[in-house]
Amino acid sequence: MVDLTQAVVVGGSIAGLLTARVLTDFFDVVIVVERDRLPAHPESRKGVPQSPQPHVLFTRGYQILEELFPGIGDDLRQTGAIPIDWAREFHYFNEGAWNCRTDQPTHIASFTCSRPLLEWTIRQKLAAFPQVKFVDRHRVVNLLSKNGKITGVELESLPERGRSTIATALVVDASGRGSAAPKWLENAGFKAPSETVVNPFLGYATRRYSAPKNVTFDWKVMLISQQPPDATRLGYLAKIEDGQWIATLGGYGRDFPPINEPGFLEFARSLPSSEFYDAIITAKPVSAIYAHRATANRWRHYEKIKPPDGFVALGDAVCALCPVYGQGMTISALSALVLRDWLARSSRHSADFQRQLAQSNRFPWMLAVGQDSRFLTTEGRSRSNWAENLLSGYVKQLMKQTSSDSETNTLFMEIAHLLKSPAAFYQPKIVWQVIRDWNE
Repeated sequence: MVDLTQAVVVGGSIAGLLTARVLTDFFDVVIVVERDRLPAHPESRKGVPQSPQPHVLFTRGYQILEELFPGIGDDLRQTGAIPIDWAREFHYFNEGAWNCRTDQPTHIASFTCSRPLLEWTIRQKLAAFPQVKFVDRHRVVNLLSKNGKITGVELESLPERGRSTIATALVVDASGRGSAAPKWLENAGFKAPSETVVNPFLGYATRRYSAPKNVTFDWKVMLISQQPPDATRLGYLAKIEDGQWIATLGGYGRDFPPINEPGFLEFARSLPSSEFYDAIITAKPVSAIYAHRATANRWRHYEKIKPPDGFVALGDAVCALCPVYGQGMTISALSALVLRDWLARSSRHSADFQRQLAQSNRFPWMLAVGQDSRFLTTEGRSRSNWAENLLSGYVKQLMKQTSSDSETNTLFMEIAHLLKSPAAFYQPKIVWQVIRDWNE
């Protein structure tokens, strides 16, 4: 018998945790199924191979966290996360120059910390809700259905491989890039979604450092950006908890950074600015170098099929973006709000949710795929037309202004952090400045 007051979330990472929080407003019991052992302290998990890599919490994503978990910012501070004002403390090298930062406080604020710390903090907040139950060391192997509707899940315990079932009114797949939901749907007699994949063949190498005691820096996050179509390399350096830095090198088109120390340092030295290299050689390495290459943009088109009622998918299980743009966690947070709005309606047809989610995902997808397609080595790249080339030239010229004008840099931060629409780039004042400088 289906328990109409019970929902199941597949996946205990950030998308799953935010989903579970939203579900607590609509269901008496919310079960989070996670194949990993959920750690008692902030630490990396096997099921999140990207966890040693840097994760960016955009301001919009942080605002949603505070909305869902009031006071989480105070908890993050207490556990060592570092507040950051992105218009003042983000040091960004692009188009051959560093950005012009404001010296005044702004509202473009969030935290910089490790992925394990952020996920653990969210999970601690969620665990305080009495409706929530965690079932770790289990994986979903099948969906249960009746009369064309999903009515539950079949679980397998790990490592014992014992089987059990959970009856439920709603299953939400938040299991990430490796989602097996298309297979579950086919096994249950439903249609699986088609996929669009755009692969820039970006590889990362990441290492933690103990920050130097006798040197001060006026940034909290530094980024030396790639520059398509020819400059394939990038460097990201961020202050995180415990007096550490997380240092990441990346290369497009299979220009992968080495994972041995001499090669890592030489790759850092090759960046178009020496500041990344100059910083890390003052610091002491405190970890191995971790590689990560699962960076393709992948959209599973649930909005193009009629999924069975009682089942929806969100987060990276639907739209996984190249992580270099730092959008992943914020997109998951926005997905949770789409879910909340859908649940508040009397008619809860899964197809409606997936169409609404597709609308929410469309701009971040276009941004990531559009940028990655500028590298000629990108597999599945989209071909730009004359209008897109003109727009690209406009944005390139506008980005040059962020190195000389702090107001333009602040506007760019507001748009990048999803606080303002990209339409703000086309205000008459901004357009006039760009055209004027373009013609000089």
